[in-house]
Amino acid sequence: MSKNYSILYAEDNKDVRENYVLYLENYFDYIYEANDGLEAFDIYRDKKPNVLLLDINMPNMNGLELAKKIRENDSNIPIVILSAHSDKEFLFEAIKLNLVEYLTKPVDRNKFKSVLENSIKKVKENAPNNQFIHFAKTTYWDCSKRLFFHKNKMIDLTRNERILFELLLNNKNEIINPNEISKYVWDNETEINDASIRNLVKRLRKKLPVDIIQSIYGSGYILSH
Repeated sequence: MSKNYSILYAEDNKDVRENYVLYLENYFDYIYEANDGLEAFDIYRDKKPNVLLLDINMPNMNGLELAKKIRENDSNIPIVILSAHSDKEFLFEAIKLNLVEYLTKPVDRNKFKSVLENSIKKVKENAPNNQFIHFAKTTYWDCSKRLFFHKNKMIDLTRNERILFELLLNNKNEIINPNEISKYVWDNETEINDASIRNLVKRLRKKLPVDIIQSIYGSGYILSH
């Protein structure tokens, strides 16, 4: 199977994680590992993997909580949950999250293989027909490289500027309020005030050669395209 895909695997047990990673290497070129839910969310925002494989029992933020948080702004990314629980309460919560699969440990290898192949199939189905999103004749976003170009020159965005742009792009033509931006970009790391958000939006707008981000008074920001 052609790879060229990435996966984020969150599991706090190092030995278990290493065993799974050996198998995941058959399907993914890039495997990002996380020890807990908060680290996993940070990697998700920074690396934008194609698939998520999340264990439920993790410190700081469990797998279901992480999946819920990601689903707030990303309805398409394939998510697979691993759990030692077959409890109906967990299953009921998982159903709401549009998962590829909820796997109960120990996982049958053939079943796991099928789930990974199905996840990659969903990645292909969700992929845009064109890897480039054009905003003007010579201005475009490269979805694969996660870079903005204007007249064939890359526009240098900071990490937070890129994360904000992707948040707006993934929710284009929808208003994103300051609280959503704060939670997604900074993940409540510090107390973020409205002035900090306005400054971030201002810096991003200044760098973009097209006027595509609008302020909606009293509501938030929207990317119109």
